[in-house]
Amino acid sequence: MKVLIVGNYPLSDQKSMHRYADLLVRALEMAGIDVRLIRPTPVFGRLKCGDGGISKWLGYIDRFLLFPPLLRWRAMGFDVVHIADQGNGMYASMLGNTPSVVTCHDMLAIRSALGEVPENPLQITGRFLQRWILRGLKRAAHVVCVSQQTQREWLRIGLPAQGSTSVVPNALNYPYRPMGQTERKARLDRLGVGDVSYILHVGSNNWYKNRPGLARIFDALTQHDTFRAFQLVVAGKTLKTEVVDWLQSQGHGARLIQTGPVDDEDLRALYSGAALLLFPSLQEGFGWPIVEAQACGCLVATTNRAPMTEVGGQGAIYFNVPDAQGAAVTIAAAWGDRDALVGLGFENANQYTTEALISGYMNAYRSVRSGDDRSEST
Repeated sequence: MKVLIVGNYPLSDQKSMHRYADLLVRALEMAGIDVRLIRPTPVFGRLKCGDGGISKWLGYIDRFLLFPPLLRWRAMGFDVVHIADQGNGMYASMLGNTPSVVTCHDMLAIRSALGEVPENPLQITGRFLQRWILRGLKRAAHVVCVSQQTQREWLRIGLPAQGSTSVVPNALNYPYRPMGQTERKARLDRLGVGDVSYILHVGSNNWYKNRPGLARIFDALTQHDTFRAFQLVVAGKTLKTEVVDWLQSQGHGARLIQTGPVDDEDLRALYSGAALLLFPSLQEGFGWPIVEAQACGCLVATTNRAPMTEVGGQGAIYFNVPDAQGAAVTIAAAWGDRDALVGLGFENANQYTTEALISGYMNAYRSVRSGDDRSEST
């Protein structure tokens, strides 16, 4: 079988999607599949422009004018085209007779375009783009959702119109595991964390990451004796100024450590040294940090909503939002069971394997090749 993977535009700030496409290529190669990766080539997008808005439109020329003819031509030599991110779903209508599989990571942007997410209003161009994506997705032979929650949203909106859908959970895209004390200490010292007890947060400033809620929950936790001396370590995008200002107003300025973006080994060190990963997201498509932390032996506390509950399984603490005080009480009450929860987290993380990922996708590929693709609920 020959599979063509469609990855994201190289100049896009979508690190996780680039890594996902690379993971698919490596895994399929290990399974003996003839696989190739194709991405839109930056041509106009490389032109230096002072206005970021102009750069975005130049990138659109690369993605939507130059790339589709090349993709259609390349697709003719493959049995299946796998679009690795639903954000490129418009390409599913540009493949001629080659069947397509699309991975749907989340429905946030599409739901925003439909007016379902008031916290994330889109401009006219954004709404047009998402509706174009949606029309393309309806042409896909099969859509794989990374969580049952994503699939429920997909079906609720009235999809698929043509193809079927299944659930194939993400696999860890890096071999996360506990890091030894010596190496961990060296990395934490270099990151400015040092030898302190800390609560870790990994994420961005997207609204659904709920970083204002993160600050409020941390503040509430420090009112409990168990957590009074803990630091808050934030990895990834630095907190917005208003969140930092609020923490400082509550007397936590000296407790906050921001590492900025980190590589995989530094992130493994952070997970391995943390007393807790605090992940208060309001919505997710999957929630990779939950499983990454569990694989490193880090206790996880996250929102009592799907897909967080689905992904974390029995190896996590779940709290309700926006009740910060209630969240702190829930975490403190479960603290005595943390060793058992860490063990359950290890067991849970072990199911998110590359082998399971490839098995799910091979079923999808065979289905679209045979033309026997029917809607599923699994």
